[in-house]
Amino acid sequence: MKKTNLKWFFLFAALVLAELGSSSQDTGSWFRVTEHAPGTWAIDDHGSDNMYLLEGTDSAILIDTGLGTADLRSLVKKLTTKPLIVVVTHGHPDHAGSDYQFEEVYLHPADSAAARQYNLQEIRAASSKTMQQGEGPAEVDLYKGKPFNTRMIPVREGRVFDLGGRKIQVIEAPGHTPGEICLLDIGNKMLFSGDNNNQLVWLFLENCRPLNEYLATLEKLKARLTEFTTIFPGHGGPIPADFINDQIGCVKGILDNSLERKTYESFAGNAMISTWGRASVAFDPKNL
Repeated sequence: MKKTNLKWFFLFAALVLAELGSSSQDTGSWFRVTEHAPGTWAIDDHGSDNMYLLEGTDSAILIDTGLGTADLRSLVKKLTTKPLIVVVTHGHPDHAGSDYQFEEVYLHPADSAAARQYNLQEIRAASSKTMQQGEGPAEVDLYKGKPFNTRMIPVREGRVFDLGGRKIQVIEAPGHTPGEICLLDIGNKMLFSGDNNNQLVWLFLENCRPLNEYLATLEKLKARLTEFTTIFPGHGGPIPADFINDQIGCVKGILDNSLERKTYESFAGNAMISTWGRASVAFDPKNL
């Protein structure tokens, strides 16, 4: 295994272990499901991340697959019997970790290699040893034992998934990763944004794009603010669409050095962090 892959594997293992140690979650089930509107479910992945299931009259779409440490496929089948489309917003292991449970997954080609790496059986088998130190889900044998045979299908800007009476459009959003995408529920004015619009956005990881490129992504979304009223992020609860203005203010303040910078420490590494209004960005000063 290459050195860079080892680095990401141990990042993944640390994330899983941290979440397994959480005492704030409902221990009766690994997942927690909330129906925000008819046919619109948020799936909480044991406090680690959010996945979303949207249902139309003909089919359904699953946005992100989470950590991969429990049987997501079976849960989704309980929520909908419609044919399922699976799309991941980016290739990180807390958003693409259950790709191995599905026959095919749509994602941006710039993130496909990362998603594939995290889903390899030998990596899942190794990280399951870390999981078993905590109170992991009963499906740990599925996690470590199922081969990865998933077909990865590239998806790009403007692609529309027609669910029947409900259309979901892809918006490319490079920043947190090169291949990050958002998904716009056109008729319901909902934006499902992966890690692009969290209240704290990480832009200091190894493959993050420069801040000026992330700013261009935010400006692109701002130009479309009339098309959505609510953002459903990859971490945390729903946010009003105008939150994007705070994010733009934060990034501009970092770039022009008008905002205070503080040290930010995490299991994924150290960075600097700045805040403007409701938005915070943790960033690498060498990648502006």
